[in-house]
Amino acid sequence: MLNSKHKLVINLVYSLVLIILFWLLFNPFKEVSELGELKYIGPSTGRLMERHLEFYEGYENTSFIEKSLHNFLFGSQQHVQDEAIKAYQEVLHYFSSHSDSTESWDVLNTKARWLITIAELRSHDELISALEQFDNNPEEEVIAEAIKYAYFDDYQDRFSPEVFTGATMVPTGWAKNRLRLRINTRLQKPYFIKLFKSRLEENGKNLRSNLLQIVLVISFLILAGLFVMVRYKVFYIASPWKNNILDQPWSFEDGLAVALRAAVYGLAIWLGLHMLSNQFFTPNISTSWSTLFASIPMLWLIHHHLLRPRGKNLINAFGLSLRGINFRDFIYVTGALLALELVGLLLIGWGTWQLGFESHWAHGIHERLVFSPTETVIFSVINIILWTPIFEEIGFRGLLYTTFRYRLPPTSAIVISALIFSALHLQTLNGFLSIFWSGLILAYAYEKYRSLLPGIMIHSFGNLLYLSTILLFYR
Repeated sequence: MLNSKHKLVINLVYSLVLIILFWLLFNPFKEVSELGELKYIGPSTGRLMERHLEFYEGYENTSFIEKSLHNFLFGSQQHVQDEAIKAYQEVLHYFSSHSDSTESWDVLNTKARWLITIAELRSHDELISALEQFDNNPEEEVIAEAIKYAYFDDYQDRFSPEVFTGATMVPTGWAKNRLRLRINTRLQKPYFIKLFKSRLEENGKNLRSNLLQIVLVISFLILAGLFVMVRYKVFYIASPWKNNILDQPWSFEDGLAVALRAAVYGLAIWLGLHMLSNQFFTPNISTSWSTLFASIPMLWLIHHHLLRPRGKNLINAFGLSLRGINFRDFIYVTGALLALELVGLLLIGWGTWQLGFESHWAHGIHERLVFSPTETVIFSVINIILWTPIFEEIGFRGLLYTTFRYRLPPTSAIVISALIFSALHLQTLNGFLSIFWSGLILAYAYEKYRSLLPGIMIHSFGNLLYLSTILLFYR
């Protein structure tokens, strides 16, 4: 048996290794811009901004109520359009300052989208000024020819091969459809005018419909949860799970030792899996499910060092079973806490936005979900809505919160575990506050009901809503 001095030395060694691993993987002080975090900057920016612009196609047919909702969520249409132009300009500036690592086609595609966006949304004078920066090579020249033909009525009458070639070189999306609509309008071709106009309007209608569906789902979850909370006095329900691990937790020293080892082994496995992954988008279960594989040492350490000596296992220690539990109580508890979490997240998101702490637009896209093959997306979805909620709840609430609970009263332990949970996600202010709020709700759920199941379900629903936004709008 190791004495307390040896245990302290070993814990210090693990702490040092953890700090080194954490620094190598997530160094928060390294000078990497938000754009530098993207793997494919040009295509990601194009997909994000073009979907935002496409959202307003056929907008004149949208009801006043929907327009008010959009204005509440995103700001004015003019604000969204201005942000798109600023985003393209930011990316082009990034490309110019990182020319050694930038592909020429990426610059060309971004410039084309930026130029057409200016042509559609700004004055002719601004378009003329922008065109002066767009004739540095033959590819840019033919795209410029197409744009001049489409947007300047007094430009050449002849539809030249250069115009045709330039129009085909613009990447697929909103900008290309707008350019083709303009060209065919000038050529007076009714069939193609109707085709591209209806295509744009249908895409805008679908995006607005997807948003409305998400808003209705969130509204239903909130209203149903709040009704259950008040009607059935959910917070006065006695815990359905008879679990005493929080009343008789393992020692702080034992919990800390397991947490340090679990973090070191998990980060090492995660790093190794991602180093072995050669292709970002190739279906690969080992990297897509890195959360699962990195969490296996944690499960073994918890079971072997903390639970087995107390005659417990993961199921009965963390309330991971519904055996003998009134299923209605489980649904009511989960629904009420989910509603409380969603209300807080909405208030935090809207409040930070109104105060000018809006997240950088590059945080709004998940490239693997947007561009990967279907198989990769399926693996990633399972990881995000299944493995991540299960193992983060076991790790942060089951292990970490219970460890703090040995030394601290519930309120202090809830706050500290939530702070660590949000800090380790390395988010913006908006993201930090949102995850902190979720951490408070999830730790409270475990303390109040003695089970991780409600927290796992809430965590999974939150991730599912995030996934739905990405897949419905940007894929």
